[in-house]
Amino acid sequence: MAVQTSGNWQKALWPGIDGWFNAEYDQWDVEYTQIFTTRNSTLQFEQTVGQSLFGRAVVKQEGQGITYDDAQQTYVNQYTHQVRALGTIITEEAYSDNQYNIDPLSRKPKALANSIRQTKEEAGADVLNNGFSSSFTMGTSSDGVALFASHPSGPYGDNRSNLLTAADLNETTLEDACITINGAVDPRGLTIKLKPYCLVIPRQLDFIAAKILESTLQNDTANNAKNILNAHQSIPAGYKINHYLSDTDAWFVLTNLNQKGEGLIHYDRWSLKFGLDNEFDTFNMKVKAYERYSFGWDDFQGAYGNSGG
Repeated sequence: MAVQTSGNWQKALWPGIDGWFNAEYDQWDVEYTQIFTTRNSTLQFEQTVGQSLFGRAVVKQEGQGITYDDAQQTYVNQYTHQVRALGTIITEEAYSDNQYNIDPLSRKPKALANSIRQTKEEAGADVLNNGFSSSFTMGTSSDGVALFASHPSGPYGDNRSNLLTAADLNETTLEDACITINGAVDPRGLTIKLKPYCLVIPRQLDFIAAKILESTLQNDTANNAKNILNAHQSIPAGYKINHYLSDTDAWFVLTNLNQKGEGLIHYDRWSLKFGLDNEFDTFNMKVKAYERYSFGWDDFQGAYGNSGG
């Protein structure tokens, strides 16, 4: 068990040190909230259920009865909340002899809170990082496939897909993604108004995305033609950089369905909490930070993914 003793911080026991570095770096703003809708939970897990409604109307022949259709629930997605926690143990001697109010030796270390915060960012980003892997689904009662895949439509219709053809991000591939999204259908094959809303990228694609979405004219060409993506505001919320994405050329388009809160979901079961206690026999102080949450998705059409070229 890791314990912070006086030996960990020998220089902190005596005055005369001019300064301490590596103590507190600037942190990126919270980023998972740009991708996920947050809901509160009071349960061990949460389940959300898909629906398959009615299909197309059928021609009624003279003198014949009409066709009847039915609607029903489809797949059940399960969000199982997990506890993420981290703590530290500080000896009474190290705590009381600390001459500099060093953060790791405090009763509520900022560094501990930062570790918990960054873990949450990584957990959220992993929904996209693992979005092309069949090992990551929404549980045994879900449709059983990855987030970005060809999804079974349940008891009716053909499969639907939110997996874009693998290609590097450029003006043409983003236009193709917009066209694909605009052609989306519901589980019964009826056309729906699905529109691109936001582009999510790793930091490596920052400048490429800026050229594509913010140039007045077409970028990287001598043609004096409009940048239609910009002129039409095809991606109205622009692009968001997520610094916790692991694939340097994968990119993602969130849709208006996600903006409505029906796509990528984060459940907050326990908000960040701190705990503090002392061991009776050793006098050691134990400090912990923890929270409980889950990430996943309801309707997969809230996001479209491209694994890159």
